[in-house]
Order: sequence, then C-alpha cells, then structure tokens
Amino acid sequence: MKALFTLLVILFASAIALAQNPQQNDKVDIIEMGIVMVSGLSNTNDTKTFSINTETSVARLYKSKNSRVNRALAFITKTNYSKLA
Repeated sequence: MKALFTLLVILFASAIALAQNPQQNDKVDIIEMGIVMVSGLSNTNDTKTFSINTETSVARLYKSKNSRVNRALAFITKTNYSKLA
C-alpha cells in the first residue's frame, strides 16, 4: 500500500511538472558599453595611515596558552569511539 501510494505521488508530481508551459524568452536585450583604454596605473594616493594607541588594558592570564581554544577543540562525541564486534 505504501509503495502504491508513493508511485501515485511521483506520477502525479511528474504529470503536473510536464503540464506546465515554460515561458520562453527568445529575445535578449543587448547593452552596448564603450571601452576606455588606460595607458598605466592611476596616480591616486592609496596609502593607509595607522595610529598606534599606547593605552594599557588588563589581560586575563591562563595557566596554558589558548586554554579555552584547546578545551573547545578537545571534545569527544559518541561516534569517535570504535565499536567492538
């Protein structure tokens, strides 16, 4: 009964898909753009300036470096254990 129902649903969905008339766009609008030839790089100033702040802030100290990252990466799931036959 389940197989018959599945077959009917697939046939019904395919009949609906075949019955639809797709819209066909035969003509495409063409946009013409001019080309500008450049002989070299522009002379714009693209340099960035950085300022160094000398403010002091309190940092947290941990026993080992990257302890939060190492703890997060060391998780073990049930799928990591091998199954015994």
